[in-house]
Amino acid sequence: MLTAKRPPRGKERDNLKKLTGHLEEKNGRYYAAVNHYSSDGKRHVKWYNLDVEAKKGNKRKAESNLTALLEKLNAANTFLMESMKPAERECYRLANLPAEEYLSEWIEDHKRNVSVRTYQGYRQYLYGRIIPFFQSQKLILKDISGDHLNRLYRELFEDGLKGATIQRIHSILHLAFKAAVKRGILPFNPCERAERPKAQPFIASYYNADEIKKLLEVAAGDELHLVILLTAYYGLRRSEVIGLKWSAIDFSEKKISIRHKVIEEFGEPVGYDVMKTKSSYRTLPLLPQIEEELKKQLAFKERMKKAFRKGYCYDYDDYVCTNAIGQLYTPDYVTNHFGVLLNQNGLRHIRFHELRHSCASLLLAKKVPMKMIQDWLGHSDIQTTSNIYSHLDAQSKLESADVIAAALEN
Repeated sequence: MLTAKRPPRGKERDNLKKLTGHLEEKNGRYYAAVNHYSSDGKRHVKWYNLDVEAKKGNKRKAESNLTALLEKLNAANTFLMESMKPAERECYRLANLPAEEYLSEWIEDHKRNVSVRTYQGYRQYLYGRIIPFFQSQKLILKDISGDHLNRLYRELFEDGLKGATIQRIHSILHLAFKAAVKRGILPFNPCERAERPKAQPFIASYYNADEIKKLLEVAAGDELHLVILLTAYYGLRRSEVIGLKWSAIDFSEKKISIRHKVIEEFGEPVGYDVMKTKSSYRTLPLLPQIEEELKKQLAFKERMKKAFRKGYCYDYDDYVCTNAIGQLYTPDYVTNHFGVLLNQNGLRHIRFHELRHSCASLLLAKKVPMKMIQDWLGHSDIQTTSNIYSHLDAQSKLESADVIAAALEN
């Protein structure tokens, strides 16, 4: 990334030499000989054809064309651009770009810093809501203010977007403008002069023990039975359960390691050994119920290989959760099929990710300490676990109530 000193502003810019010039005759035509200045102050002359024949009676027209040319060059700050070093000239160009053009350039430059999935999400927000707003406002980058952003957030709220969604848009803009400040394009980040959108705390839905038992019962014959079972018992993220490999399962030591994930990129499942956080890498005990189902899955895969022969897909052979012909499930397929399964069996609707919350709620109900739940779920810190699940810890509140009541009665 190119970092440059900011371009001249105010009095600094006024002190720079504006372009001047005079008429010259060459090959029977009038030309403008214009004085330009390089970044080190040296003068050099550029010739411009004025489209006027050098003959009697045409000089006044040529002088008029010269005046118009100089006004055009100076109005476009050509004198300023000529005085800048290349890096400064690039900053000046970007600062004067229409806001939507800068954002389009920024996201393509920024995509190497994020995953493909994140890049796709940023583009959806940019081209879906952010860029159309700036196009309607006809703003150049350097003129964006906190008031403009407040207007954007207000319009999004009036269109029915939730606070959490508007916060994500604010975060994307903050990243884009932070890059502009770092490169010397902007003197400050306009997001820091806007009101950060507020969001209602998200309270997830979850199943109780009876509901999970019912779910596992109806899912017994479903193709996603193993995916649902692993998620309910271990509270895995969707990317973690799809990314589970046979090489991560130790049947002799009765351990299962979470160290690989699968996300969806352009409609296809793609595996990564890089997890969400360092704490996402964890080793859990291989429960007897899970071991039994995994061995059934191994036997099922062998039967399918014999049945389909060359038609079987071996590309994902090390993955646990594959379909009948060996193909890996995509995250979106899991989400959509899970919803269909609930509807077909008359079960209360929850998101697939809320199976993870259901697992945590059962652990809390059995008085498992919050620190142990953090380790089980692979949260990066206990504060994350507490923020998400503290509202479920009704038993601790009852115990606190008993303590204070007993203390005041004595």
